[in-house]
Amino acid sequence: MEIRQGHIDDLPTIMEIVKKALVIMQKEGNDQWSHKYPNENSFKIDIENKNLFVAIMDDKVVGSITIDQIGGKNYEGIAWTYHNREYMVIHRLVVDPDIRGGGIASNLLAFAEVYAIEQDVFYLKTDTYSLNDKAQNLFVKNGYNKVGSTFFEGKDKPFYCYDKLFL
Repeated sequence: MEIRQGHIDDLPTIMEIVKKALVIMQKEGNDQWSHKYPNENSFKIDIENKNLFVAIMDDKVVGSITIDQIGGKNYEGIAWTYHNREYMVIHRLVVDPDIRGGGIASNLLAFAEVYAIEQDVFYLKTDTYSLNDKAQNLFVKNGYNKVGSTFFEGKDKPFYCYDKLFL
């Protein structure tokens, strides 16, 4: 598997993966994502900002991850492990549901660590919906610590926040 910077021509495939993931999320009663978010423009902006990376297998995009330094105001009230440390944030991690379970998401998280280190940042933060058991398990399995929760507009349930320091 290769992980590379996402390009605008990857967008149609990413959106197909998101649509498939959305169907599964809905079947599982997880409304973290909807037809409104994440939308094509979210990923387009990530690509334009050079924050989106794609996993490639057999010359096909099979997943993506966004890595930036935007935590937003919802992150301000969280009891993060380290408050005065520079950090990067993981957003919109998605893997093609047709081939889940092969370690692609864990490889994307490992890539995020390497990418952060290359930017001289040694601390990652992320969040996921409280109904998204798979993402919660993924973060814990990959050494992230649950540090709190927050609410995002339009959602009744909390989002759990995770962080990981690596040196």
